[in-house]
Amino acid sequence: MVIMAVPLMMLGCFVGAIGGPLADLSLQNVEHANAGSASGLFNTAIDLGMALGTALTGVVFFSVTGGSADGALNREAFTGVLWTVGAASVVIWALMFLIPRRAEE
Repeated sequence: MVIMAVPLMMLGCFVGAIGGPLADLSLQNVEHANAGSASGLFNTAIDLGMALGTALTGVVFFSVTGGSADGALNREAFTGVLWTVGAASVVIWALMFLIPRRAEE
């Protein structure tokens, strides 16, 4: 359990460092009249992403373990989840470049 403390603490720091300014960066160009709708859409997208991500990792994990508590299967399932999350991150990073940029005014 102690061996997981440092990586989890680092993950928490990095997510916190990204999560704070993410809303500001995402909503900075929204007109004041549309700020409420844009904020709601932003929060809905975050919640939907968390729900789908949790479901996907659960499907991958339990498709490997089959509900077994075997340590070797759990290790294999955890590795599969890490590869799945890593691959999804790379795909999302690549898709990010397809987002049209706003014309400079």
